[in-house]
Amino acid sequence: MSAAPRRRQAGWSLLEAVVVLAILGLMSTGLWKTLALVEEKRRGEQIRDTLQRAEDALHGMALRDHRLPMPDEAAPSSLGPEHWEGWLPVEVLGTEPPRSIRYVVDRSLAAWPVTIYRADPVELLGDGVKARTRINGLDLCMLVVQREQAAFARGQTHRLALRLQQGQAASGATPARASGYLELVHRLGCAPAFARLATGVKAAVLASDLAELARLDMSLRELAVREAQDSLRNHQWRVANAMARFGVATWNLVASKLTGATTPLGAFHVAANVAGFAFEAARWTALIDYSLERAQHAQQTLDEAMDRRELAHERAELRAAAFERRLQRVDALQVKGLMP
Repeated sequence: MSAAPRRRQAGWSLLEAVVVLAILGLMSTGLWKTLALVEEKRRGEQIRDTLQRAEDALHGMALRDHRLPMPDEAAPSSLGPEHWEGWLPVEVLGTEPPRSIRYVVDRSLAAWPVTIYRADPVELLGDGVKARTRINGLDLCMLVVQREQAAFARGQTHRLALRLQQGQAASGATPARASGYLELVHRLGCAPAFARLATGVKAAVLASDLAELARLDMSLRELAVREAQDSLRNHQWRVANAMARFGVATWNLVASKLTGATTPLGAFHVAANVAGFAFEAARWTALIDYSLERAQHAQQTLDEAMDRRELAHERAELRAAAFERRLQRVDALQVKGLMP
């Protein structure tokens, strides 16, 4: 009776061991798959981080040198005839990403821009804005915008500026990072740069208009001063003329009329002449007083016109200085390119 239970106990122990081994096998398989997934995810994140750092380095070079680098061992890409493909030029970039990154770039963006972008393309200020002789980020921005416009005109929905891919052909699938022209415009800060320039040009145009208005106002004030001076001289001549004529009339009375008072009839004529002279004297006195009053008023008008002319002259100088400052700011923004 004792041998049978012992055999049953040994049999159950073997079954239990098989079950335990099966469970352990399933657990180890699941753990292995989990570890593989974790490792794959870690590798993917590492690759994405590497590609991100490489892309940042390319954008940094574009900001510094105003162009993108050519790939190492560059050759025409299968993505299109306008693109070149090769290895990431880590020596040129001066970065640590591995050379196993495949790099595709629009070859027009890897050459020096030929367009010299002017801050005032429609010449609102004439020749006021100085022409640049050195290429900067504005030219690269203009080239990228032109490439986007050309691709859009051809109906291309996927407009590629550059592409990075780890260890495979860049025409393949993931893992990869791609930048279109619009994204490159954003990363280069082209929109704020153009906006600052456009704002500067508009402000300079406004300052130019205000300066011109100030110059016109100064010219009008100068005409007003000349008119007031002419008016003052006219009234002064009227006063001098009235006084001279009054003096002549007095002399004529004294010299020719009073000498005839030797007879009663002569005395009557003298009295009549004196009465007439008194009337003329009163008229000439009133005319002289009126002319003096008008001359004083003309002098006040002249003084006020001269004061306004001085104010207009000062305002014109201030407006001209403001215009020059605006032009200098536009020139500085144009020279600095993408720099704030």
